[in-house]
Amino acid sequence: MNETKKSSGKLAKFLKINGIFNLVMLVAYIAWAQTGSGEWKLVSDEDGIRVWSMKVPGETLKKYKLQMHVDSHLSDVVFYMSDLNTGYDVGATDIRRIEEVKDDPVFLAYDTYKLDLKPFGKLDVVIVNHYAQDPKTGVVRLNVQAAPNKIPVNPDVPRVKRLSNRFTMTPVASGGVDIELLSEMDLGLPDVLQNLVMPSVTHTEFAKMREMFKKEKYRVGKPAFIVDPAEQSTPVATLN
Repeated sequence: MNETKKSSGKLAKFLKINGIFNLVMLVAYIAWAQTGSGEWKLVSDEDGIRVWSMKVPGETLKKYKLQMHVDSHLSDVVFYMSDLNTGYDVGATDIRRIEEVKDDPVFLAYDTYKLDLKPFGKLDVVIVNHYAQDPKTGVVRLNVQAAPNKIPVNPDVPRVKRLSNRFTMTPVASGGVDIELLSEMDLGLPDVLQNLVMPSVTHTEFAKMREMFKKEKYRVGKPAFIVDPAEQSTPVATLN
């Protein structure tokens, strides 16, 4: 009888402590959500790749901005971005193009793939890629948005619902391309963990991208929907 009372007492004490801990964590989480300046802060500047983060009051996940220069043609960069096979080089699987929409001066592509975020498991990603080129400057803008309702959901694999990557690819008169990325996403990871690892992950992935541009397969294929000023003797035209 006494042992039962002791066990009940220990359980009650544990539940009380656990409840207090959960309350403290909830308060801390709410307090963290309300912090932030809403301004970009430089968090990494290495190897010609600069990464900024922004904490917006009311949101728990940070946004990111990246800038780098690559010694590649604009057509090489856009081909890398638009070719489905690129996904296999960066660890994606089950890659499929669902639909393409070509409507001058815009090119749209709906793609789906899976990412294995070990040890957290696989994520199902469905996106729409929106390309447009400025006919005067040659600047190509690529907006990548989550399109979670485009195809039926697989109940066994969580699908990304929030993803927005906005690329600006600017051809430089002296050679090469300036690339800027504005990114915000929710990968389903704990917020603290995602905020902690994203600056390093962003830098690492773009460093890999810069090396990929040197591969022959990303230099021989050319996208049909942009004009590269460095490869044209005539003024930049709209998308075909």
